[in-house]
Amino acid sequence: MSARPDFEGDEAGRCGACGSRNMKTTILPDSGTLMGRCLECGRVQDVETRDWPESTPCDDCAFRKGSPERADPYRWAQMEEIVREGPAFHCHKGLRRDIDTGAYDMPDRRTGRVTVCAGWLNAHAAHLRKG
Repeated sequence: MSARPDFEGDEAGRCGACGSRNMKTTILPDSGTLMGRCLECGRVQDVETRDWPESTPCDDCAFRKGSPERADPYRWAQMEEIVREGPAFHCHKGLRRDIDTGAYDMPDRRTGRVTVCAGWLNAHAAHLRKG
């Protein structure tokens, strides 16, 4: 599959692979996550609800207060290292998600949308301002 065109500023409700808005959605009862299956290409993903994903952290961002990542000291130390030293951290919304394991595909422009995580971007900017 080739990368779909970018829809910057028009992301809400789109498939992260083909850009279609023809999504069948459901809310997962255990987590409240809005999941969708694209009826055009079949991709399963967390549905993007923001038009400008880079501007505001998503509802289940790893960098938000109270996130499972913050609650785990080891995992949070890894996240802080990514903010200080690592490459850009990407948002999971719109990435293909395995419905059996819950794992997300790695971001890859050849297979769809790649968006920098707004929470990471805010944390990285704060780190740079401190330095």
